Amino acid sequence: MTSSFSGLTNALAALNVQRYGMEVTGQNIANANTPGYTRQRAELAAVGPVAGVAALYATQHPNGSVTVTGTTRLNDPMIDGRARTEHGDNGYRQTTATVLSSVETLFDEPSDTGLAEQLNDFWNSWAAVANNPGDLAARNVVLQKAASLTSSINQSSSNLDRLTQSVSQQATAATVEINTAAAALAQLNGDIAVATASGSNTNSLADQRDALLLKLADLTGAQSTINANGSADVTVGGLSLVSSTTATPLSLSAGNQILVGGTPAGPAGGTLQGLVDGLTTALPGYAAQLDAVAGALAATVNAAQAGGYDLAGNPGGPLFAGSTAATLTVVVTNPANLAASGTPGGNLDGSIALGMSQLGSSSSGADAAYRGLVGTLATDVQRANQQAAVQQAVTNSIDELAQSSAGVSFDEETTNLLTYQRAYQASSRVLSTVDETLDLLINHTGRAGL
Repeated sequence: MTSSFSGLTNALAALNVQRYGMEVTGQNIANANTPGYTRQRAELAAVGPVAGVAALYATQHPNGSVTVTGTTRLNDPMIDGRARTEHGDNGYRQTTATVLSSVETLFDEPSDTGLAEQLNDFWNSWAAVANNPGDLAARNVVLQKAASLTSSINQSSSNLDRLTQSVSQQATAATVEINTAAAALAQLNGDIAVATASGSNTNSLADQRDALLLKLADLTGAQSTINANGSADVTVGGLSLVSSTTATPLSLSAGNQILVGGTPAGPAGGTLQGLVDGLTTALPGYAAQLDAVAGALAATVNAAQAGGYDLAGNPGGPLFAGSTAATLTVVVTNPANLAASGTPGGNLDGSIALGMSQLGSSSSGADAAYRGLVGTLATDVQRANQQAAVQQAVTNSIDELAQSSAGVSFDEETTNLLTYQRAYQASSRVLSTVDETLDLLINHTGRAGL
């Protein structure tokens, strides 16, 4: 099952690459094709002629000219805020689906080697004993099937434990990533505030700020507020994560509660909340259902054994010990000690064995409990995958909308180049006409007949 745990890690890592598209660093974003870059527009202002200047000095054209007063980021703040919200929901849905799919791989059903088939083989082995109660070989097959069944249940419990550890490690890694991004945003807030106060261009810093906000939204479902000076404040679960230049540490309690500065946060979102829900709800729930399977198996079989007699005519004892998936074991080692008879005295009566072979159809038995586990898991996985697919489509739509307004459009740039080219050609034509007129006046005026 190691591939299941590495698959979970790889799937979550792939989600990060898919969502962020870039690693935010302290370097300015200069490549227009890099995700996170927002196109800019030069703002032009008219400049009139300067009065009171002697004619021998060059000044602006009497009709005026233009100057560049600054550059504007062509993003839509409302779309950016919506994108952060959808990314937070998407991070949660995708992570939840990934965790549940990893659980599903641990229970390979339907399968010829799964627990359902092993339970069926165990009950069928009792039918052989019922047909021939004195056959030690048939009784030994029962013990072999019981040992194989308990081993598989133990292994399933162990696999769930390892998956839980893997998810816990992912949650811990996510908190480190969140705190790193929060600290980077706090430092960037200071840089933006200083640049704004000094009148410097903050567009590249704003690009980095938005990328960090999107990353925090993906990881935590964080809510962001852009301040007047361009800095950003971030809250997670109603608690402040970043305020101005201060970043509050985020952590997980021993019970996997999200803490911000040591204070329990409300329901958040993003990848971290998906992992936390897996640790606190989904994985313990499936472990409890698997324990119910083990408990039902031990209870029903041991109860039947207690009402029967072994091959020597002695009262039967328990076949299984333990009541959880991790502790379930087979305690009978001698096949003659299996209680197959319903009457004392060593009679070759197989009534108990026959009843045992029919326990698979019991509504309160291990098979029913296991069918309930598999059915619940299948429903949960299907619902999670559907929700993840819908949310991914919504997120992609918002990303495309944001890109259409903030991204570089090659069609628009080509149109602008053609416009400038035509304007240049028109200006050149004016100059050519003036030159031809001056040539005619200078070189041909007064030369009649030429």
